[in-house]
Amino acid sequence: MKTIRVLHIIQSLRGYGAEHLLFALLPLLRSETVAVGVLAVYASNLKAGEIEALGCPAIDLGRRRRSDYSFPLRLVREIGQFAPDIVHTHMHVGKYWGRVAARLAGAPILVHTEHNPCDLRRSALERLLDPMLSRGTDCIITFLTEQGRMLSRIDRIPPEKVAIIPNGIEPGRTATREQRVQGRRLLGVSDEELAVLLIGRLEYQKNQSLALLTLAALPEGLRARVRLFLLGSGSEERMLRDVVRQHGLRANVVFLGYRNDVSSLLPGGDLVLMTSRFEGMPLTLIEAMLAGVPILTTPWIGSRSMLGDGAFGFVAQDWHPQTLASMLERIADSAAERAEVAARARDHAVQAYDIHRMAEAYRDLYVRLSRERSVTGAPARAAAL
Repeated sequence: MKTIRVLHIIQSLRGYGAEHLLFALLPLLRSETVAVGVLAVYASNLKAGEIEALGCPAIDLGRRRRSDYSFPLRLVREIGQFAPDIVHTHMHVGKYWGRVAARLAGAPILVHTEHNPCDLRRSALERLLDPMLSRGTDCIITFLTEQGRMLSRIDRIPPEKVAIIPNGIEPGRTATREQRVQGRRLLGVSDEELAVLLIGRLEYQKNQSLALLTLAALPEGLRARVRLFLLGSGSEERMLRDVVRQHGLRANVVFLGYRNDVSSLLPGGDLVLMTSRFEGMPLTLIEAMLAGVPILTTPWIGSRSMLGDGAFGFVAQDWHPQTLASMLERIADSAAERAEVAARARDHAVQAYDIHRMAEAYRDLYVRLSRERSVTGAPARAAAL
């Protein structure tokens, strides 16, 4: 079988979520059967060493701002020059501009990864376009079974066109006692305090205000020893600081802003809290599982699947502050239960959420789609949900 040329299209290779994951994944996708390249619509400004680490062609299309509408023609041209067998799109710019440009450039096979499958905030135009674009896409990837079923229903996608491929990262070693001591020193917490970490952009999706209301709902004695660390920056910071003032939480809440040393801070945490309204498959939770830090999360679609219906983390029944506060109170009083759940979660994550396993699943999908195309002229369908 000839080498399959795959071009990934994403908004940038600078960023923490999907961009960071794709940057780590690209070098692992190369094999005797698959050659990859990546096109960033916005300039990533990669350094020479970073491009070398990717080990594949990296195209910066150079769109500077959203008002630059000359880029679609450049996008079609660059895709045509790469001559891919498969175009694999990511995020909003790939979902719309990337898929249209790929078809105009004559790409034989089109794959899209839906990184936020449960974000129902769509404009009227997006609600019109999404089913149309999905019909013209050969395979749509998302991360967890519940999310795949929801996508299939909302966008009227045949279930056999949806592939479930979980995210993954490098497993690494179990955090040591020394790393925990160092993490707590960096956070500035004592042995008596309960360090709760909430990692994510300060935006609507992450819903940090719920974490603050949960903290306010705790019994006074427990609240006095809880330190909540918000790691991230975003447009809701001012509002969140107002909530902190209104509820008298200044002694309990620390705004750390964007940090590039999360891996050093994580082992110092007693709990990772996620209050999101919706998620795809957050790398934060995988990192927490691998670091041996227990998780408490809201019931966003896919959370129960990712956390083994409670075996690998604590999943609330709803988004009510008192519900989360009651769970946090129980978890705080049971260090042994936290340790047991965290140990199970790490063992599971090492097996299920390994980036090498993710890369292998992507390569297998590319080969299957290409083989079916060469035999019948139409791509194979993903395994049914």
